[in-house]
Order: sequence, then structure tokens, then C-alpha cells
Amino acid sequence: MLIPSLTLILFTQKIVRQEKELATKRLSEERGRRAQEIGRDILLRLERMKLEESRNESAMLAHPDEYSPSRPEIVMLGVVEDGRLFLPWELRAAGFQTDRESPGVTENAEKIRAGERAEFQGKDLALAANLYRQALARSENGQREYTRLLLARVLAKSGQTAESGKHYRVLLALHSRERDQDGIPLYLYAAERLSTAADNGEEIVARIGAALKERPWLSPPEASLADSVLETISAQAGSSDRLKTQVMSFRSALASSMDKAQRLLALQKGFSGYFFQRGGERSARIADPVWEVGPKGDWLLGLGPPRENRQILLVVDIRVLSESLSSDADFRQLCPDEFLLTAAEEPSKVALGPGLRGLNVVFRGSASPPAVPGLGATRPFYILTMAAVVIFAGLGSYLLWRDVQRDLNLAEIRSQFAASVSHELKTPLTAIRMFAETVRLGRVKDEETRNEYLDTIVNESERLSRLFSNVLDISKIEQGKKIYRPRPCALAPIVRTAARTMEYPLRQKGFAMQIDVEDDLPDVPVDADALEQALLNLISNAIKYSGTSREIGLKLGRSGSWALLQVSDRGVGIHPRDRQRIFEKFYRVPSEENERIPGTGLGLSLVAYFVQAHGGRIEVEGGPDCGSTFSIYLPMEGCG
Repeated sequence: MLIPSLTLILFTQKIVRQEKELATKRLSEERGRRAQEIGRDILLRLERMKLEESRNESAMLAHPDEYSPSRPEIVMLGVVEDGRLFLPWELRAAGFQTDRESPGVTENAEKIRAGERAEFQGKDLALAANLYRQALARSENGQREYTRLLLARVLAKSGQTAESGKHYRVLLALHSRERDQDGIPLYLYAAERLSTAADNGEEIVARIGAALKERPWLSPPEASLADSVLETISAQAGSSDRLKTQVMSFRSALASSMDKAQRLLALQKGFSGYFFQRGGERSARIADPVWEVGPKGDWLLGLGPPRENRQILLVVDIRVLSESLSSDADFRQLCPDEFLLTAAEEPSKVALGPGLRGLNVVFRGSASPPAVPGLGATRPFYILTMAAVVIFAGLGSYLLWRDVQRDLNLAEIRSQFAASVSHELKTPLTAIRMFAETVRLGRVKDEETRNEYLDTIVNESERLSRLFSNVLDISKIEQGKKIYRPRPCALAPIVRTAARTMEYPLRQKGFAMQIDVEDDLPDVPVDADALEQALLNLISNAIKYSGTSREIGLKLGRSGSWALLQVSDRGVGIHPRDRQRIFEKFYRVPSEENERIPGTGLGLSLVAYFVQAHGGRIEVEGGPDCGSTFSIYLPMEGCG
């Protein structure tokens, strides 16, 4: 059976595999062709963007950090000169330094240097302030505002906060183009000084917000200083919720700007390693347009046409480009399936062509090429045949596995049962031997201790008898030889006898058992010894699984036409999913606590068998950590 089935399965697998390989190949070819078309379309769109931005090169170079690209896909316009990449904030003018050629500027520069020597070397703040005022009166353009910044600083140092504040407020209103020699806008220095006063918060936050709108690009030092000012304002106790919300929004924008700037600095550092920068391949760049994936795989880089000794570099966001193409009606006609542009290594990626180096497309649609002629009709037959063989072989395997598992489970149960019985036997035997030898050697002098030892020996002997009775009863049940002899009996004496039997072990372990017995119940046809054994098993279980609780309840009463016997505890309880299985032979709830509690897993199965044989039922109530209540219902003949 196995050899023909295996042969048929292998043959069917081979046919299906060949068809699948052919279909996969056709799908790969179709996707490759479609990817080439998409690549050409994307390359054309990117070159069009490049051309549009090249026309605005003059405006970008005039105010590079204020220039905003015309399309959302474009991250940045940079300038490449002699193989070096210049970022937007590196292209802007250097402020008042551009005016140094005029005689007036040179004279004021000398006064400024003299004022700085008086301020920092001579520590003469009054002289420094006087020199700065003279320079301020005669300076022009950017130098004038820089001189005002120096004067405001020295006035603040000398304690003239009112006059210093006036100058700082003039500086705060300046346009972002007014900068120092390090390219930091002068208004930021004023904002930093004024931010320590709580009543300036709203004005400063509004000014920084306006600057963020004026210029999309901030250098890392400038963004860091602006963020520090906003953090100072946010920390002030008097800031309103509205102001704090604005500060949070602007700080988020600055964090994004700083992150983008850091990534551009990394791009600048490794720029010489890109394809269009390597000298041996520049001819390829001239002949065909080439775009290359950036450092982290989320940007595309492309050079604009050369002008004199420089070119613009266009940086495009791949994710935004992918979203823009997805919403473009013309592009959707070319690619109706769902797709994703990515530079990541994915199993189903398809290259977009040599003009887009490192950029791939992943098709998310379910479209596939036509089926191979001649094989489509037979494929269902092969699949059904193979399914029938697999089901047939699987059924046989399952039956074999079930038998093996049954044998393994039986072996495991026997092993566990042997270990449990050995432990259950060893414990009382050890106690009996220890106390018996102690009495025999005459080490017990007083009569009370001797009686206690003898009670322990009797109790452990009764425990052994119950264990042997459980094992023998299970053996008889499995052989079908267990016979109960029910006779009409009063249940109250049986319940009290079981309670007396367990008095010593309960007292020894500190338990208190509450007994509630109705004496006026009619006689019930039961096997008295078997009922007593069932109650003893339930009480023993309650002792084992009471945890830290020391209260057990034993009740006899009526429930309609049923006699009700209940044993309850307040211990670890039983999860609802285990309530039915606890009555199986050898089953014990799997838990760390139960592994430390001795037991054979026979007591409850004997109780359940006794109840079933007497036409009754047994129920379990309670839950984890809520204790358990076992209720035995026995029919009372002739009772309504």
C-alpha cells in the first residue's frame, strides 16, 4: 500500500511542481517586463522634476535655506561643486562679513575688536559698552545688528537689564537672514537671553514659529539652539497649556529637522562613493540618466545638468514618491496592481532597471500570467488524486500514531502510578516503623505520648488500608468484578463514622471540620462501606489541596428527592477546564503545587464510579484559589 501510494504522490508532485515552476517563470517574466516599463516611467518623471528644479537654481542659490522645492517628493536641493556636496545651510551668505570692504566697516570692526578686548581681557564692561555704542551709531546693514547683539550682551553682564532687554527685543524682531559669522540667526541669541523671563514666552515661541515657516532648512547648531530655547520656556511653571502645546509642536518639527540634517551630513560624508561620483563611470552618467538609492535606502539621489563648475543634487523621498504614483491616474493605467517602491531586500522584489540603481518594486496584487496550455485541465485531477492518497495514507498514519500514543501514555501513566504508590506507601510505612521502634525501645516515658504514638501508628495503618483498598477497587473495576451490595441504610451514622476516622489526621494537621448532618433523612439504598470510603477519599483530598486554609466542611442534607452529601474546602480550587478530567483514572491537574502533593489519581475516579453505580451524580463547584465543593446526589426511593 505504501509503495504505490508513495510513487503516485511523487509522480503527482512532479507534475504539479513542473506546472508551478512554469507558471512562476512566466509570472517572473511578466513582472520583470512590467517593472521595466514602470522604471522607465518613473525615470522620466524624476528627470522632469530635475529639469523643473534646475530652472529655479538661481533662486535657490540666492536664499538656499529659504528655498522650498515645488514637489512634496523632493527632500532637498544641494549643490555639487568639484565633487563636493554642499548642503543648503552651507550655501547661505555669511552676514555682515560681506560688507567689510568699505572704509566705515573696517573702522567699526576695529572698535568692535577693541570692545571685545575690553570685555574679555580687561573686564572693563563700561568701556566695552561705550565702544560698542560708538560702533553701533556708525555701522550699517548686518554689522549694525551684530554690534547691537554685542552691546546687549555687555549691558546684561553689567546689570543694565532694562536697556539690554530693549536691544534684545529689537534683535528678536529681525529676519532670519541676519546672522553672525557662524551662520546663527541673531534673533536666536536674543530669544535665548529673553527666555529666562516668564512673560516673554509667547513672543519668543511666536518668533521661532515664524522662523520655521520662513526657512525650511536649519543648520544643526541653529536647530539645537532653538530647541534649547523652547525647552527653557516649556520648563517655566507659568507657561499656559496652549503655549506648552505650541512648544511641543515646534520642538517636534525641530527634532525632525535635526534628524534630517544628520542624515544629510552622513550623505555628504560618503558622497564620493556614489555611482555618479566615481570618475571611471562619469561617461555613463553623461550618456544615460542615473538615480541611486541613498544611505538608509529611503532616498533617491540624482544630479542635474552641469552648469559651469557645479550641478544641483536632487534628493527624493522614495516613500512619498511611491504614494504619489499610487494616486496618479495615468500611472495606475500602467500599473493597476498594488505595488511598493523599496530598496530593502525582499524575496519578491523586481529591479526597475539600470537607471534606478538599487531601487526595486514589490507587487502586492494577485495578478498572474495565463495558465500553461494543456495542463490546466488535468491539474484538478492530479490534485484530487493526490488528496485522496494523502487522506488514505494520513488516516493509516493517524491510526498508527494513536495506538503508539496510547501505549506511550499508558506506559507513562503506569510509571507515574508506580512512583506515586511507592511514595504513598513509603510515607506511612516510615512513620509506622519510626513510632513503633520508639515505643519498643522504651524511649517514651509518659502514657500520653505513648498513646499519641500508637494513634499515629493506627492512623497510618488505616491510611495504608485505604490506599490498598483504592488500588484493589480500581483493579476490580477494570476487570468488571467490582460489585456493590446496596442495602437501605441511615446515612447520618455513615457520615459521622467517616468524620471520626479522619479526626486524628485532621487534628494533627490543624484542621477544623464543620459537620452539618440531618438525622431525619429516610434510609437510602447504598453500600455503606463504599460510601464511607468515598467520603474518606473526598476528605483526604480536601486536606491535601487546602493550601494555607484549615477549614473543611462536611454536610448531609436533602435536595428534593435526592440525598445530598457535600465536602468543601477553601483551598487551591479547580479550574473549570479540569473539572471533568479529575474523575479520570490516574489524572492529576498539572501544576507546580500538585507535583509537590503526594497522590495516585485514584480517589476521585473511585468516588465517581461509586456514585454512578448507585444511580446518583457528582458535581464540583468553585474555582482557582476559591476552594472546591464536591456534592454527591444519591436517590432516595419513595421520597418526593
